[in-house]
Amino acid sequence: MAHGVAAAIYLVLAVALWWGVWSTHPTSTATCGCGDTSIVTWFMAWPSYALTHGQSLLFSTRVLHPAGVNLPANTSFLAISLPLAPVTWLFGPVASLNVAATLAPVAAALSARGLLLRWTTWWPAAFAAGLFYGFSPFVIENLSLQHVEFATLVVPPLLVLCLDELLVRQSGRAWLWGLGLGGLCALQFFISSEVLAMCALAAGVGTVLLVLACLVRAPSAIVRRWRHAVVGLVVAASTAVVLLAYPAWYAVAGPQGLPHRVWPYVQYFGSDWRTLFFPAAPHDRGPNAVLETYGYFGSHPLLLGYLGLGMTAVLVVGLAWFRLDRRLWFFGALLVIVEGMSLGARQWPWRLFDHLPLIANIVPDRFAGVADLFAAIMFGLIVDHARRSGVRWPGRDRAAMQPTEQGTSSPTALWSPATMAAWALVALALVPIAVAYRLPFTTRPVDVPPWFTTVGAQVPTSDVVLTYPFASSGLRAPMTWQAVGALRWSMVGGGSITPDPPAHPTPSQRSDARTAADLSNLSDGYGPLPTGTPAESARLRLAIRDWGVTTVVVPSEARWPVALRGRSVPIAVAYLTAALGARPLHQANAWVWAVPAQFPPVRVVTADAFTACTTGPQVARHPGLAADCVLTASHGTAP
Repeated sequence: MAHGVAAAIYLVLAVALWWGVWSTHPTSTATCGCGDTSIVTWFMAWPSYALTHGQSLLFSTRVLHPAGVNLPANTSFLAISLPLAPVTWLFGPVASLNVAATLAPVAAALSARGLLLRWTTWWPAAFAAGLFYGFSPFVIENLSLQHVEFATLVVPPLLVLCLDELLVRQSGRAWLWGLGLGGLCALQFFISSEVLAMCALAAGVGTVLLVLACLVRAPSAIVRRWRHAVVGLVVAASTAVVLLAYPAWYAVAGPQGLPHRVWPYVQYFGSDWRTLFFPAAPHDRGPNAVLETYGYFGSHPLLLGYLGLGMTAVLVVGLAWFRLDRRLWFFGALLVIVEGMSLGARQWPWRLFDHLPLIANIVPDRFAGVADLFAAIMFGLIVDHARRSGVRWPGRDRAAMQPTEQGTSSPTALWSPATMAAWALVALALVPIAVAYRLPFTTRPVDVPPWFTTVGAQVPTSDVVLTYPFASSGLRAPMTWQAVGALRWSMVGGGSITPDPPAHPTPSQRSDARTAADLSNLSDGYGPLPTGTPAESARLRLAIRDWGVTTVVVPSEARWPVALRGRSVPIAVAYLTAALGARPLHQANAWVWAVPAQFPPVRVVTADAFTACTTGPQVARHPGLAADCVLTASHGTAP
């Protein structure tokens, strides 16, 4: 009964977070059909397509055509998207994403609650700990961008449970718990390999701390326990190796595998220590809004790593109050170390690991998600201890204030000082965090240009489409357009992680890379915009041939936010017209070129003429005028 009530409360809270989705159209509403949400939507769509078309779940050329994308090397989450394939088939990838984003905090909260029930006797203590963990600032921040792979933190508490059984309690069969631990590692790999790596680091640090504590306090305990622990850990490692050998190899050494350095400036991604206690200022909507770029159009504080003064006070006071509980010291030490890692390369804990292969690609501030688990464990233990602390009203019978042997409370215990103290700690820890949130999430219809729902839905499945904005820029909305269209056609650009370039690129590869950079800059960059020079046109033509492009599409959505339409639709139209040498067709409010077998001559215009063709209020409202102007102001030359 208690489990069902807890699950129901967590689910009601999760639905409230996403009320903007579930009260409208969950098949076509999200935080945005752009930015990071587009990547997540595409990864949600792929398994359903792969299963019905007999293609690999680990690789696709439907995006980043023709090179393709390696799913394990990217931020895919097959352990979520694959079970939700039936939802995708019936209602589309946006609906699947909304289901996953709604259930993510519920699953994490129930997992943490289950772990705390192992150590607590008062169910509200375990419930409150699950509430904090499942709806933590880290989870809320990731859910605002629908990063379900980082918000679905259901596995880490179960890893702690298995390790507690293997290393501490040792009441069950070691090999059976080892199988469970190895299976959980495999499951987490297919949710987020980055979170798995962080959990492995934290588990290693925790094991070292546990061994050191035993050496100091009870060396004989190591002699009694080592065999059970080693058997379980060896079975766990063997199970994980068997299950993950191929997918892990594929991610690193397979086609389009993981690059040596995913984020060149990852050392700057750490949290600021001040955000542990104070939420950062909200990033409101506007032309320079950070969150809009990543796919959130609401007003929201950046909360990664935030614990708040209230939670911090509860943890510190509780540690001092119940200092005889060694679990509090153990998880407190882990919390400090892992929070230190989240601060990035400027702090000493991360310097011990940031040079290791693959580990160096972890984004440091994401360690906050693992640290929140240790904070939740301490929080639950402290609240439970407070409930059983024996604090009493002056002159009252102490026995009447205590829980019974079965763990239930006597009638007067509900209002006992100990119970009131426990509830006060819950309020002190959770209320400041709840106040910092700006909920429910801001949602909006998933904008898909009409061409992709009408003409694009009828093109041959062999078509390869080049879109503007270019999907390999920060503006990845075309990945949503393709996913909503059931991945009917292949797309140039896309993905979330770019593989290492060839060690010795050919002239053609260098030219194509330059064109991709030009298109990205035109979409969302800050460099100079193209001016239709012969060199730009020649590079674009070569890239279109190398990429196998059959159709070029520029939606004309002047009223859309910049995060959806790029820097300048008129410049994009003029640039493509000059290179392709022909005026586009206007279909379903989009400018469309069918790439011919033989290109017409390049249209050469002067820089001044190109600028004149692409500026002015008339051109902004009617981008086709830019194409007409380029053709009028130009003369042909050999392709």
